[in-house]
Amino acid sequence: MAITFGQVKTWKAAPLGDAGDGLKVDLRKLETSRDELEANGVAKSWTGAAADAARGHRDALVAQLSTHITGKQQMQKALYAAEPEVEAIERLVQGILDRAKTNEFTVGDDGSVTSTATPPTFKSRYEAEEWGNSRQNIAQELADDITDALAKAAGVDQLLTDGIPTGTDQGLDQTRDQRGMASPETAERWAQLTDDEKRAIIDQKIEELADEYGLEVDDIIWDGSLGSTNGSWSEGERTVRLNPNNLDNPDILHTVAHELRHARQHEAIRDNNDFQFWWEDDPFDMHEEDGITEEQAEEWEDNFDDYKPSDQDFDAYYNQPVEADARKSGREYLDNLTPAELDRLLKESK
Repeated sequence: MAITFGQVKTWKAAPLGDAGDGLKVDLRKLETSRDELEANGVAKSWTGAAADAARGHRDALVAQLSTHITGKQQMQKALYAAEPEVEAIERLVQGILDRAKTNEFTVGDDGSVTSTATPPTFKSRYEAEEWGNSRQNIAQELADDITDALAKAAGVDQLLTDGIPTGTDQGLDQTRDQRGMASPETAERWAQLTDDEKRAIIDQKIEELADEYGLEVDDIIWDGSLGSTNGSWSEGERTVRLNPNNLDNPDILHTVAHELRHARQHEAIRDNNDFQFWWEDDPFDMHEEDGITEEQAEEWEDNFDDYKPSDQDFDAYYNQPVEADARKSGREYLDNLTPAELDRLLKESK
């Protein structure tokens, strides 16, 4: 769910610094305890099997403490990095609200800008148009600043999410492992884009993947009836369906790469089954050059012949070979996506 202006108005930087300072105190205590345990946890005079077992247990505890300390250091770094960013957001939000009040506008929690000014009496149509244009210009400037604040907030939100140590949140761990996560910089850039620009980037990426994979994509359908489903590839229709309700989240780019990978899987199966004479080029060669083996293609073919839908047995659906492979493609793409790549795709789309 996208961050709203109403939420961003409540953001304060000071608690982030306080939390980072609190973690610093905790870290000193933990590091002291770990070092003490490592040095004196087992008496040096102990010998024999029992002593060896005690040292093994001590080493395991030291390793656990070190992992915990590393996680806290990661979170502390994220808190300190987020503090000045939120300070900048605070200033930007206050400037928006002050300018809106001065110019007789209100800003809703949804980011909408509404004029509260009573139009003066005009001597001519020209004066009326000039006044109206000036109001529209101020409203647009406020709207642009709101977009900037929300984009910065998206980046901070991702920065803090990245700082959460592994093992703290099982759902987050699964998202990182299976779907990947956009960087804070990429999340901020995505939030700056209009919906039309986001769709243009997605269209361009699908076109490029189709060219790379040797595919035909007949249509891209934005299907609001998909519910909780992110997207799908229809092999018979040669169609990508995407959920427009997920457009605010850069995770939709995982879905793009994921669904086009399904199309690639089908293409590899067809090329693996294609007959050619000995003097003809083997169409499967392009797949092997990309690391896809004939054994994989055969496994995917068997899987599609006995495909497990998500609404019948989710674990079976989730763990079947074609889905695990598609998630890997989506994860790698999203993890490595940069703002520069988004800008390149947008430029190429025009």
